[in-house]
Amino acid sequence: MFTNRITALAGFAALSLPLTLQATTDPLLDDLELPTVLSATRLKQAPAEVPGSMTVLDRQLIRASGARDIPEILRLVPGMMIGYRRGNQINVNYHGTNVTEARRLQVLVDGRSVYRPGFATVDWAEIPVAIEDIDRIEVFRGPNTAAYGANALMGVINIITRHPRETLGTSLKVTKGTRGVSDWVARQGFNTDNSQTRLTLSGMQDDGFDIYEEPGQEYRDGKRLNRVNLSSAFQIDANNTLEWQLAASETSRQGYYDYSPFLGSGATRLGQFDDLIDEWQPNSDIRGSDYAAQALWKTDLTPDHSLQVLAYAQHTERLSEWRACDSPLAFSPTLKELSDLSPLGARRVSRYLTHNYGVTLREYMERFMYGEYYDYLGDLGEAIQQERLQYVDSEPACFDINQNIRESRYHLEVQDTLRLNEQLRFVSGASYRQDRAKSETYFGGAIDNGIVQVFGNAEYRPHQNWLFQLGGMYEDSELVGDAFSPRLAMHYFLAPLHSIRFVYSEAVRTPDMYENNVNWTYQVKNLSGPVSSPQTYYVTAVGPGNLGPEKMRSREVGYNGTFHQYGLALDLRVFQERITEMDSEPLKITDFYPNNESSAEFEGAEAQIDWRATYADRFRVTYAYVDFEASSELDQRLTARNSGSAAWLHSWPAQIESSVIYYGADQLNERRFERLDLRLAKDFDIGQASQLNLALVVQHRLDDEALTWSENLYDSRNHYYLSAELNF
Repeated sequence: MFTNRITALAGFAALSLPLTLQATTDPLLDDLELPTVLSATRLKQAPAEVPGSMTVLDRQLIRASGARDIPEILRLVPGMMIGYRRGNQINVNYHGTNVTEARRLQVLVDGRSVYRPGFATVDWAEIPVAIEDIDRIEVFRGPNTAAYGANALMGVINIITRHPRETLGTSLKVTKGTRGVSDWVARQGFNTDNSQTRLTLSGMQDDGFDIYEEPGQEYRDGKRLNRVNLSSAFQIDANNTLEWQLAASETSRQGYYDYSPFLGSGATRLGQFDDLIDEWQPNSDIRGSDYAAQALWKTDLTPDHSLQVLAYAQHTERLSEWRACDSPLAFSPTLKELSDLSPLGARRVSRYLTHNYGVTLREYMERFMYGEYYDYLGDLGEAIQQERLQYVDSEPACFDINQNIRESRYHLEVQDTLRLNEQLRFVSGASYRQDRAKSETYFGGAIDNGIVQVFGNAEYRPHQNWLFQLGGMYEDSELVGDAFSPRLAMHYFLAPLHSIRFVYSEAVRTPDMYENNVNWTYQVKNLSGPVSSPQTYYVTAVGPGNLGPEKMRSREVGYNGTFHQYGLALDLRVFQERITEMDSEPLKITDFYPNNESSAEFEGAEAQIDWRATYADRFRVTYAYVDFEASSELDQRLTARNSGSAAWLHSWPAQIESSVIYYGADQLNERRFERLDLRLAKDFDIGQASQLNLALVVQHRLDDEALTWSENLYDSRNHYYLSAELNF
């Protein structure tokens, strides 16, 4: 169904465009500005010069999408897979891999990385940027470690905010809708002789999904967040500018009680747990706080030579605490000794049992508590069996635990851009970053990592028809070691705005602190029941400490062309990407065995067509075909073989705007996704300097599938929200 629809749309565009182009005589299209991008090589380049595929989601597209958050906007990017773990936990992956993790995309906000150092992920809900302040989102589709270092393994998403001079005055916006949607934005822009400043306060709230897998049980996945962002640009003199930002967000994400006894129901009278849970109504909600400060100084030394210095500091907190109950055996010194048994090196007792007896730790314990298989571990098993008999009729032990973590990052970067002549340009630079993660639960304290990066890219044009680019990044991490990521690209220009490109690149992703250096055990507090305090929780997960980086080799052939006089831009890409030495293991406290043993390969093609037919009409079609193989079934979950979008934006008389956007994917965790969005907006002039905008967004699911996971369901296929925005 999806393939037929997207193929028909793409085919209609391909067949109708040439005829329309021949008939188009609108001279106004000649005034359209040619776009340039910054996020590919750190050099300002036209799309036809980029050593890879770029998607630029401009202000018009962002507004027309009606999206409330950044991941929903990224559905407009070909090959981008959006997965929902819960309603308040979104994962964005380019070309897929693990549905519950998003480890392989670098995400920047005005050049500042929001990729968490401790857990190698991006918390999209906590990014302290309002949609209304975003100017554009530049997405480099493909490995870009050569320009932005490890973790840009599969791509770079650079969120670029609007210059403060573009948001002078006052703006107030309120959005209300179904599913508990309640958003607001208040913005004030200030102007002086040589500076512009913007202060934005904003908030978001919704209820998440409606249905939980157990009928009658509330699905706790709503979110609430408040943000503040202060941005300023200061023109020091004709050659020097200083831009700075202060940002903060405070978030509460609901989480249902998901703690289960590790030792199974046979250990004690654990059937009482359900009654206890009903009585407490416990939760594992996550309270998040993000703080960031950054400054960017730019100086033009000569018309062909510029220098910039970027510095930022950021701190994040994710706090989650709850009360749990388990068998008293969870605090048995003998069981702790069993858990520490390591017959296979870092692979603990669970791997030992699986390897030798074909049972998991959970299966072993469940049988063990009923008196079966305790002889597997000889005298040690006999000792635990005696303790089990002691606690068969006892009350459970209850205690407070947490999964709190605090992460900090300090970054300093110097970048130099030099044009030697009309044929040769360079960009080069170096940076130092200091990362810290602090958690008694995950690390038994604090862990630090220092990273040094040296990068460069040379652009050589020996002839008007040829462009060669060579770039690379050397990176040295205290915890992992060093790596070098090169990229080589060749462009042949059919015309000044039309090129065929050939790109070869290598990229890496270094393991995060959680994968490689975790020392995870629960620090028990307020222990009650038939166990004296203090006690040591029986299970501990320890990272191997010697994981190497994941490695990718990518080959790409592409075409980028702009028919400027017709407002038409095309980008086509054929690619082969192979990732080796991947870590694809589920990382749970009772099943924690990270390794570099997995691999994945992606082959396919992508197309992006953007046609500004007139000043009133804009058509846009994207399509991605991805054929993939992965050694781990976990990495096969979030890759759709066919996916894409189709959009029509139109400006009507009387200051009315409409947009219709179709999104589709034929397999997201084995589930189809198809949705049709409609946005209708009208501006009302109020006096000479004020304007009111009313906008209605309606989303209709064309399928009846759950969203990524079986429990992610809504009561209705339809969702709508109405916004009112006043500018004066």
